[in-house]
Amino acid sequence: MTKIIASLLFATLIPAAALADSTTTETIAPPSCKKPLLPSSVRKADDSTEFDERMDEYKACITAYVDQQTALSKAHVDAANSAITDSNAFFKTVNESRSKVGG
Repeated sequence: MTKIIASLLFATLIPAAALADSTTTETIAPPSCKKPLLPSSVRKADDSTEFDERMDEYKACITAYVDQQTALSKAHVDAANSAITDSNAFFKTVNESRSKVGG
């Protein structure tokens, strides 16, 4: 039984180590949103309106970036959870089969 547990543990560690290497090298690009220059002072209503428009564009860009990264993150979490569910079902089946043979 100890050999079986050790084998299962070893089998799960190798793919995890391989995945860790491949995922840690992935770089995520920072947002390419252009921050508006903060004026030293806004003297005219036109200056304020122009700055507000640039701020709104920046906010929209950042929001889109965050939404995209959140969606990607959710997809990775969903994939990991699916793998866990699948492997748990497999190990449950293996354990049930072994208990029938041994018991």
